[in-house]
Amino acid sequence: MHKEILKGDIAISSGFIAGIGDVDELTDAKTTILDVKNAHVCPGLIDGHVHFESSMVTLTQFAKQSLVHGTTGIVIDPHEIANILGTRGIRLVLREATQLPIDVFVMISSCVPSSPLETSGTRLGRKEIKEFLDKKYVVGLGEVMDYPAVLRGDPEKLRMISSALERKLVVDGHCPEMRGRELFGYMSAGISSDHASVTYDEALEKARIGMKIMLREGSVAKCLEDFMPKLIQNGVSLENFFFATDDKNPADLIKGHMDALVRAAIRLGTDPVQAISMATINTARHYRVDQLVGSISIDRRANLVILDDLAAFRIKTVIIRGEIAPKITGIRYPEYVFRTLKCKKISPDDLKLRSEEKKVSAHIIEIVPGKLITERSIEELETDGMAVLPDVERDILAIAVIERHGKSGNIGRGFVRGFNLKKGAIGQSMAHDSHNIILVGTDFEDMALCANKLRELQGGIVLAKDRVIDYLHLPFAGILSTESATVVDKKLEELHRVVRKMGCRLDAPFIQISFLALPVIPSLKITDMGLVDVEAFRVIEPVINDV
Repeated sequence: MHKEILKGDIAISSGFIAGIGDVDELTDAKTTILDVKNAHVCPGLIDGHVHFESSMVTLTQFAKQSLVHGTTGIVIDPHEIANILGTRGIRLVLREATQLPIDVFVMISSCVPSSPLETSGTRLGRKEIKEFLDKKYVVGLGEVMDYPAVLRGDPEKLRMISSALERKLVVDGHCPEMRGRELFGYMSAGISSDHASVTYDEALEKARIGMKIMLREGSVAKCLEDFMPKLIQNGVSLENFFFATDDKNPADLIKGHMDALVRAAIRLGTDPVQAISMATINTARHYRVDQLVGSISIDRRANLVILDDLAAFRIKTVIIRGEIAPKITGIRYPEYVFRTLKCKKISPDDLKLRSEEKKVSAHIIEIVPGKLITERSIEELETDGMAVLPDVERDILAIAVIERHGKSGNIGRGFVRGFNLKKGAIGQSMAHDSHNIILVGTDFEDMALCANKLRELQGGIVLAKDRVIDYLHLPFAGILSTESATVVDKKLEELHRVVRKMGCRLDAPFIQISFLALPVIPSLKITDMGLVDVEAFRVIEPVINDV
């Protein structure tokens, strides 16, 4: 595959590229000619790994916004929907994908739930996953987050991976901070990529032993500023590196999608052609769809981006399947997707950790701003003689996760530092990956108000301070709006203003909260089953001892 800039024409027939260069002989009186006036043209961009659900809008609304930014292909792992709605949720996403003009390549979710340390709406095993592996546009098995199952040789997990490999499909990984012997074993199972490296040295080690590395630049997890200059400085071949966003909030999606990553790579010193390759052909090759998309080549789909300026990567026009990008219209969804919160009404007492002592030592989840990983500490907390209390002065707030799928009724309880709320609480039904209700607050009364409002709304984000003061309605599976990204972003801006007045200074507090419930990213997380020590891969007691 040549990576060069050529001067010439592009002939398109039936949505595919039929000629490149001097193509006058392929035209006739009926030919429609689009004069791009010596502009640069590049292949349509591809997001190598994204959970569209994190943008809080449906796949249709996500595609509508992405297409504006030159993203003509997305590789999705719908495990947020799958954790709530199971196989019928995946079928719903596949049907919706076929009605969209962009190319939606699907990785079937391998970890539903992400681990046995949480309660999801359903469980997907090898039998359920095999139903989808032969479907059109299914390109592989989604990120294998349950790495302990792989390393201990869990038969079900290994058979799941084998089912994909037997069909020549890709198996994506998720192994933050994994190195050395464990990494060798993980890759030996057939897992070929990672998007979750925490440090540059970790990513380089993975690349050197044959892993494809996704350079992730989402709304919270970002690595381009750190990794890209070092890759260039060290002369590392970029053939096995490509771009992914993983999770984008609506505001960031509106500002830019894959075009923003290409621009950032160019700004950080990457040659424009190389940066474009990392958002197109490199991605297509990894997922083995390079015979369909990813390059300007004969018989490839005519997904093209016309640029006003190559170095600035400023987009003028997007061509999808040979036509100027069409307007995407909405679709109707079945009623069941709007009735998914099945938890009981919550009282403040339900959220308290009990203790009759005056003081206790407790584990504290420590937020790392702008990162999905957390740190941990042990702090002394006071009680009221019946329950352990948050300490607002030291920014130690109460946190709880309520099982919402109508299964266990579990409530996990603990403490977190990093939100800086001075009064009130935040509650949401977006909490990766099982999407149970998660609450953070200065007092249990406001936390209970949030939980009960979420139950009434059947999903969303709620802020309370002595009463419910604002909310975003997310009724589709309790995690999505059917409105546009612009409408959702406008409401989120309002919520961000309110939460800042409550004291929070995090850039993306609602995304940050949602990942506190994901027990496969170090170091300390919380699920409906309790406080999770991710390195030990077990639930631990939040209170260590009485002091």
